Amino acid sequence: MQSGSGTPNPPSAPAPMGPGGLADTREALRKAARAALADGRWRGWRPMVDLTAVACFVLLMTMLIVQPGGGTLPQPDVDTVAQATIRAGRDVLVEDRDATQARRGQAKAGVVEIFDYDSDLYFSLGDRVFLVLANMEALRKDDSKTPAVRRAAFQDEIGVAVNSGVFALIEGLADPTDAALAINFFLNMGLDRHIIADRGALPKGGGLEIWDLGLKLGSRRENAAGIIDLRQLRRLMTARAGDAPYGEARIVRSWILEAAQELVRPNLKPNQVASEKRRREAIAAVEPVFLRIKAGEVVVRRGDRVTAAAWQRIGTLNKYAGGRRMWRELIAVAGLVSGFLLLGAIFFSRARVPFSFGRKSSYLTLAIVAATTAIGVAMFYAGQGFAEGMGFDPDAAAYFVPLALATVLVTLLVDARTSLLVGVALTLFIAYRVNGDLWLVTNYIVGVLVAGIAARQSRRRIDLLRIGLVVALAQAAMVPVTVTLAGHAMGSEHLPLMLGAVVSGLLVGVGTLGLLPAFEWLFDETTDTRLLELASADNPLLKELALKAPGTYYHSAMVANLAEAGAEAIGANGLMCRVMALYHDIGKLQRPAYFMENQRGADNIHERLAPDVSARIILHHILDGLEMARKAKLGRLILEGISQHQGTTLLRSFYDKARAQGYNGPEDDYRYPGPKPQRREAGILLLADSIEAATRAMKDPSAAKVGERVRQVIEMRVDEGELDDCNLTLKDLAEIEATFTRTLTLGVFHNRVEYPPMANPNGSPSEGEIAGNAKSDADGDHRVHPLPGVADRPA
Repeated sequence: MQSGSGTPNPPSAPAPMGPGGLADTREALRKAARAALADGRWRGWRPMVDLTAVACFVLLMTMLIVQPGGGTLPQPDVDTVAQATIRAGRDVLVEDRDATQARRGQAKAGVVEIFDYDSDLYFSLGDRVFLVLANMEALRKDDSKTPAVRRAAFQDEIGVAVNSGVFALIEGLADPTDAALAINFFLNMGLDRHIIADRGALPKGGGLEIWDLGLKLGSRRENAAGIIDLRQLRRLMTARAGDAPYGEARIVRSWILEAAQELVRPNLKPNQVASEKRRREAIAAVEPVFLRIKAGEVVVRRGDRVTAAAWQRIGTLNKYAGGRRMWRELIAVAGLVSGFLLLGAIFFSRARVPFSFGRKSSYLTLAIVAATTAIGVAMFYAGQGFAEGMGFDPDAAAYFVPLALATVLVTLLVDARTSLLVGVALTLFIAYRVNGDLWLVTNYIVGVLVAGIAARQSRRRIDLLRIGLVVALAQAAMVPVTVTLAGHAMGSEHLPLMLGAVVSGLLVGVGTLGLLPAFEWLFDETTDTRLLELASADNPLLKELALKAPGTYYHSAMVANLAEAGAEAIGANGLMCRVMALYHDIGKLQRPAYFMENQRGADNIHERLAPDVSARIILHHILDGLEMARKAKLGRLILEGISQHQGTTLLRSFYDKARAQGYNGPEDDYRYPGPKPQRREAGILLLADSIEAATRAMKDPSAAKVGERVRQVIEMRVDEGELDDCNLTLKDLAEIEATFTRTLTLGVFHNRVEYPPMANPNGSPSEGEIAGNAKSDADGDHRVHPLPGVADRPA
């Protein structure tokens, strides 16, 4: 009920709350809080259910990631008109054996024959002839040997047959070396020539490599010009016989010519072993020729004539892409997905920084990954159709995949650290699915990083579209960079890649805008975007609170300011604290007049009520708040704030009153049943709620006294163990204490300038008197409590 002034009138009797006493109310509140917070779907790990869900996820991801086999493609005859467009269903990379053999044949044919050249051969022959003939005089003086023995020894040493008559003439020469000089004249004709045994051994129509055995140096010749054989050399000797310097040996000139022609040897010989080794090396150096057909590549278009090359490519697809090894790929991909899941589980379980990643977060992350993968594959096929229709490069289809969508959703619904891991893993999966290279992976990674950074600053729905625009610009800017790094010049043929990058970036924003509410509803999650909507003063519950319980509304607003400042000081979620504070007392709407901040005048309703009845009314505001929040679908965070903002604190004023009236029961009957705050933000809310009430009750709120009261309340709550479950450290509490003191001193209990009295000839109150009266009224509205009773504000 409300009076005409808009303030609630105190009822004469307590409003009905249902049957039962104080213990029943506490039990009902405990059950309600447990039911509100312990969502049965996510409570505790369930091995059988969870393993089944993970197996289904792995199976779904495997089916989405593995490229389809495509089946057997129609193979029209060569030189016929294709009745339908034939497209490769998956990547094929096989060796083109015919092309490889052709290249190896070319490499073998390109190897020149190797010939060994003995440049010292004719020097050695000349030296031997000169030495043998120079020793003839000593041989002739040896009386122990007969002429026949001497002739046999001469033949063996010189290597040429000689009859007895010629041998006698040679022995009779005054200087036998004249014969040696004449023979060397003929042998010297082979010194500067390449002489082969038979010119038929020379390569026909090709070059050759001559390896000088003395110099250990090879030289290539494009043809065999200048190379002669033994027959040609002997004819040359015969032609030059008249020019030989016979001297006294002219008498045996016929033998000299015959000896020289018999002594000549080929100084150029083919090296078959080296040539064959060189051929093997050339063949081994030839890389296999691979035929690569990319998934989605058009082999032949409808209406085009089937060429022999197209017919061969279709046959290759049918032979190698028909799914004969599909099971291997399925197992490999399933193992890869399972491996990433295992690595993620190990990472989160062994993280040094406290990190909450429970069953609900796991399911939410897997759902986002599966949804993004499905959308990405669909957009890849859409990009293929678009590229074909517009005549673009089929590689542009991979740039239409909005992979960063998963990063944004995970950042908003789970946390930024998980989003980075998800983004990297999904990049590898999608890159494999679309046959991407290193530069496509680079483009994806840049989009993931930019999306993760931008999403952390997102609060409003419009920010989601801005994220998409930022990702689009970043990905488009990376295209020229990756094209350049790949060794290509940026041209018009790369514009479709930039178009795909822009489209996928914009799809990230639009997709997030559409999927975020669905995931929020499906998993009962409250994102910062939803919190910002709940913080609006236009919310019907806040409007009703401001109209029916203005004191509670003002108190909630002050607690919200304190909690937000404290949270931001320690790096917690300030927006979450603010929204939890705004709604933490909405249950007081059911009985606003029973709470002191909504009372006017000196009359206190609870002075006329039994302490257990008063306690039931106070406890019931949490029960009512949970019911109202559930009906309004405010979300789990609001339910946490309502149920945990009092923890297990004691309604001390009612407990002391009951003791004074003879109550000997347990103290716990007058305590809130909890639970205690489970997260840092809820712990900050508990402190802000208690401190706002305690400082509001101060008669002389000087800066020093405010600081002392803040410190006392925090120490009391720590000693009571109310903050044991919310991970607030002593350093955090010190920061919160300083922030609360500063906020209250400067923002609430700041000094005011006294208005000077102004004389009024009509005798009506002056402006200064009006201001002074207003300040007195406001001061009279303060709730006065002793420090131990700051939790029970209605008394």
